Amino acid sequence: MSKALDIFSLRDTGAVNPYKELRYLVIEDQEASRQTLRMCIQAMGGFHVDIAPSHAEAMNRIKLRMPDVIVCDYLLGDHRTGQYLLEELRRSGTLPDRVIFIMVTAERGYEQVISAVELVPDDYIIKPFAPELLRLRLEKVIQRKLAFSRFYKLKAAGKHDKALDELAAMLAEPGCSNYRFEILRCRAETLVNADQIDAATDAYQAILSEHPFPWAKAGLARMLTRKQEYDNAREIVEDVIRQVPTYFEAYDLKAHICTRQGNFEEAQETLATAAQRTPRNWMRKKALSIAASRNGDFATAESLMAEVVQNDSLGDHSNAYIDLARSAMDGGHEHMAQKFLRTLPGHQEDKLDLEGRISLECMTAISEGDLGQERFDRLRPQIVHHPRFSVGAAIDVVRAALHFSDRQLANLTAERILSGPDARQAFQELLSIYRAKDLESPFRDLQKEIVSRRLMANKPNG
Repeated sequence: MSKALDIFSLRDTGAVNPYKELRYLVIEDQEASRQTLRMCIQAMGGFHVDIAPSHAEAMNRIKLRMPDVIVCDYLLGDHRTGQYLLEELRRSGTLPDRVIFIMVTAERGYEQVISAVELVPDDYIIKPFAPELLRLRLEKVIQRKLAFSRFYKLKAAGKHDKALDELAAMLAEPGCSNYRFEILRCRAETLVNADQIDAATDAYQAILSEHPFPWAKAGLARMLTRKQEYDNAREIVEDVIRQVPTYFEAYDLKAHICTRQGNFEEAQETLATAAQRTPRNWMRKKALSIAASRNGDFATAESLMAEVVQNDSLGDHSNAYIDLARSAMDGGHEHMAQKFLRTLPGHQEDKLDLEGRISLECMTAISEGDLGQERFDRLRPQIVHHPRFSVGAAIDVVRAALHFSDRQLANLTAERILSGPDARQAFQELLSIYRAKDLESPFRDLQKEIVSRRLMANKPNG
């Protein structure tokens, strides 16, 4: 745990004032409300209080120095909400589990909002409120953070088995009974992180047998998607959308399922519906741009990405351009892929990691036609020595290798991805690329050989 939370555990000794030791960030777009929140924190002993008047300024300050406590207003102006900020921080991995996030809102219906969404604040307070209420809520959250402190450490270290053991111990502890569903939720998420998809599926189903939480339904739908049970996953996620029309992450998941099913038009329509109601969610706008590209709607894809780059100055959009080009390649539109690659701003290209640069070079080589052979030949040693690609990058490499008649490199890359945890996700896409080159039979032979080796490796001795 952080030093601040350890200090709080000593409050009964009277040796320190824990609220004085904590670092606060107040995020509020209204000046009067900002000062009110500052005074509330100071009234309970808080000393280090930083202020952010907007979403962008909050992101800057969080990146500069992570606070211990974030007190955020729900409505931030400019079509932004504290809920979106929380989701952005959590999904990007920017917000450590130890950090407290408290939402402040005048919306009386906010209870319905957080009862539905997947990523919830640690607590929320309805305006107006007295400083004493903030202190009581903060004390309650800190006690919960302390209860989960060992789990947080194990989770951060990637020790999934020990993290699961800790959660099991918490479930058996009477003092943790109030945290039951949070523990079960953490258990399901840990199983997902450990790539135990069947166990995670069972975990979400067990939660739903006790209560039909929309977030648990969405979790189950994600697991079924990972298992390629797309029809079942889609039925569940559409039920979530009917139940909670403002659960926008469910729209994202439905669009992903539609994409996996090859229904690009509906994927675009689904994301467009969500983006219309969350116009400043640039992550969703990027996803919509890529969905439009997959659907062959390149004018919309270009327009959306230009809007994202213009407005989201803090974001990294380099991989989104790679995805746009990849989707154009998938549809056989190499001229559009080349256009997207040329549009990639230089300052964004600099943000690409090695894998991203390999993808960029592979697609650029293809778009150059015969002139791309030399570029690909220079790239080949980096590809050979790269230990394991993501699915997207593996697709780029295999497509380029087959384009330049390098079946050896294509098979090497395909074998690596098919021998790993992403085999199920990559198989259909790889098959379509080999099939386009009239190499379906050799590809299936390669896949059978990989399966055979895996079976032999798992066969007991003797």
